[in-house]
Amino acid sequence: MVALKGRAIKGFLAKRDPALCAILIYGPDAGLARERAVLLARSVVEDFKDPFNYLELTDADLKEEPARLVDEIAALSFAGGERVIRLRTQGEGASKAATTLLTALDSGHLKPNGIVVIEAGDLTPRSGLRKAFEKAKSGAALPCYADGPGDIRAMAIEAARVEDLRFDDDAADLVVAILSDDHGISRAEIDKLILYKGPKSQRNGPGSITLEDVRASLVDGLGDAMNDTAAACADGATTRLAHALHKAATAGASPIGLLRAMQRQFARLKSANAFVEAGETPASAMKKLRPPVFFGEQRAFENRLYKWRGPKLKTALRLLVEAEFDAKTTGAPQREIVERTAMRLSRMIAR
Repeated sequence: MVALKGRAIKGFLAKRDPALCAILIYGPDAGLARERAVLLARSVVEDFKDPFNYLELTDADLKEEPARLVDEIAALSFAGGERVIRLRTQGEGASKAATTLLTALDSGHLKPNGIVVIEAGDLTPRSGLRKAFEKAKSGAALPCYADGPGDIRAMAIEAARVEDLRFDDDAADLVVAILSDDHGISRAEIDKLILYKGPKSQRNGPGSITLEDVRASLVDGLGDAMNDTAAACADGATTRLAHALHKAATAGASPIGLLRAMQRQFARLKSANAFVEAGETPASAMKKLRPPVFFGEQRAFENRLYKWRGPKLKTALRLLVEAEFDAKTTGAPQREIVERTAMRLSRMIAR
């Protein structure tokens, strides 16, 4: 069984195992799945326009010819070298063709000339396609789940390192705070930030990404919409919250990303309250937060400190944790769960 996880996935993507020539990439994060599929394909064929070494198939192509994957991966290239057969499937549409391929590979009767990369959606553990790959000796299954804060930070730092840039600590904190758990969206926003600073070829020596750079480049659109949602929720401004939720959805913010933005807002309120209880003034408490509360937001944040304290703040934090658990486990629409929770919190102190 080859079901790769965590560091094993990173190692496999960095250096392909030639014994594994059929790869299933699945999961709810389509952006991450696409990025990994491209990375694997480019490790074999650089030019996706190469008609001899690169081929894309669909479920319709395999419906009448379930053995086509076997035929294509065994075919020699007119131009020489290995081939990439890339398939985008809708769930179980390619199960029969994939099982035929894996059976032929595991039996030793098929000598592959390249790799087959299959992109599927979010497959359950009961999926026949997923089971086939997890049991195969010659295949590997790569799950793609939503990024956590650590994943976003690592992705941002690595992207900056490649361009000879480094993040100031506060700048990295803000990037993590405003980006969502959708890998594709986060990657695009980080690339935008790198472009704002200028690629390595356009600078003289190393550079740094500051808090001001992040605010100038990213704190609009997606990040702004998520922050507006969290702020309106904490302010008890239900009408403003409704507009912010609509804006966030339009900007492409994921429900879990929105939920985490609200969790960060209330976690910062909890930390600031702890400083105040320890004898700090609200002003000094806001400066101790990382990143500190920006000057233009200090009055609003101080007002929230007075509204959210004690049992009320504990209830808010509990509701947010429960909402994330429900969104990830119940199968109910995530956006509905998150928006309902946001409105419920807002009404707790609505004015």
